[in-house]
Amino acid sequence: MDDRTASDEDLMLRLQRRRDEESFSALFARYRVPIISYLYRLVGNRTEAESLAQETFLRVLEKAEHYDYPRRFSTWFYTIARNLATDFLKKKRAIVPDDFQGLAETVCGSGSPEPEAIVAWAEEQAQLVRALHALPLPYREVVVLRALQELSYREIAHIVGCPESTARSRMDYGLEFLRKRYRKQGGGKSGRGANETPD
Repeated sequence: MDDRTASDEDLMLRLQRRRDEESFSALFARYRVPIISYLYRLVGNRTEAESLAQETFLRVLEKAEHYDYPRRFSTWFYTIARNLATDFLKKKRAIVPDDFQGLAETVCGSGSPEPEAIVAWAEEQAQLVRALHALPLPYREVVVLRALQELSYREIAHIVGCPESTARSRMDYGLEFLRKRYRKQGGGKSGRGANETPD
């Protein structure tokens, strides 16, 4: 089977059974950029994100026998990355990066800024970064996986280890938290306290 057309799951099965280097190379090529992007947005440091991504791929090699075919490879892979990132964040305070244009459009409204609005747009981005930084990690990671990585709620539930309904409620709360914190920072009215979390 051609590595370019093989599914992630079949490539992982070949790696698991035969330690096939070409299969690993194909998976690396597919996931290198997405996983660095995910980790960067979660931990906020490019160098650390690249280091964590390398560690994630190393874990794939080391723990290949634990992969349960035909379980979705992406779910298993992101779970490994998420656990590494969580451990990292426990040791070092997370710094949220400022490249959340997609999320900004979800929270603040869509539309590209006109040239004369660039300064205002930059301030909106900065306000959103501050709001995201204030969002507790259990909610922030769901927002990142859903709004920025575009994973399904089923995948997110497996990755973070919670029911799908909980993942949905965390996403709803996370977006509402960001909207209210954003409005508060921008001088708008907010209802529920920004520091209040659901039961």
